[in-house]
Amino acid sequence: MAILPSLRFAPFQLIAVCDLDADLAAHTARTFGADKWYANYREMLDREELDVVAVVGPPSLHFLAGKEVLASGRHLFVEKPPAPTVAEAEELAAAASGREIMVGFQKRHARAYVLARNAAQEDSFGQVSMLRMNYSHVRETPLSDHLAFMSIHAIDLASFFMGDVSGGALHVSSHEKYHVVAATFEHVDGGISMLSLSALEPRLQETVELAGQSSLLRVSDLSELIIQHQAPEWADTYDTGPAMASVWRPDFAIPIDANNSLVLQGYAGEMSALAAAIHSGTTPQADIHDAVKAMRIIDLIAAAPPGFSTFTIT
Repeated sequence: MAILPSLRFAPFQLIAVCDLDADLAAHTARTFGADKWYANYREMLDREELDVVAVVGPPSLHFLAGKEVLASGRHLFVEKPPAPTVAEAEELAAAASGREIMVGFQKRHARAYVLARNAAQEDSFGQVSMLRMNYSHVRETPLSDHLAFMSIHAIDLASFFMGDVSGGALHVSSHEKYHVVAATFEHVDGGISMLSLSALEPRLQETVELAGQSSLLRVSDLSELIIQHQAPEWADTYDTGPAMASVWRPDFAIPIDANNSLVLQGYAGEMSALAAAIHSGTTPQADIHDAVKAMRIIDLIAAAPPGFSTFTIT
């Protein structure tokens, strides 16, 4: 839905597309400018000269086709999750053999989150001490799907902003067949993340707050970034001038790429980052190892008993 239209933002040439439905493959090729279309990806791999192949489908396809893409000597892009299980994701990583594997954590490339991370790395923001995130949404069941297809974004963003997770505490509750998860992560560098992951909220609710040293930034629905500058003393509370905060919002009145929804959502940046990694021979953001870390946390949450529990990652 978003990968193919995002290719125009990156230095890629779309050679061929593949779908089990040959008519849909042909229509997609015409729509996005590919010269060839296939109903069998093995045939496409045998016939076409390709540098990178994107596999977008169910996790089983990511794993099975992904291994064949790597075995054919191509770089691989897969949507998340990259495999049905952690063990299979690790097997996919082991099959890379010098090829890059990028996983579709597009939120790392969303414009507001890129700006937020850059702001949080400024000396004036101070060391980040806490992340608070609400990533809640419409009803999704079972819990394994809730976590693997939705909450995985929030779990990955916690690592993106705060570093690797070393342990934490969970509260898991069920409401009929739907779940609400509250997670507190401790990170290797000493920071804390607090995540609200509910399948009982309308549409998609997405807010992120990062606290620095008496500073704070907030991203709301990928479309607003507010940075409250350092104000450590009680006397600072009386200063309510314009300098107390900075605000960024996309300017939709101007028809430029920076305001395109694919840029704001991160899909365009994701494709640009993939192309840059392949051209430079560097590891893409995010790679298969980032996905494995997120999937391990998902398994811990899925296995947690109802109510409160704790976990440690070794």
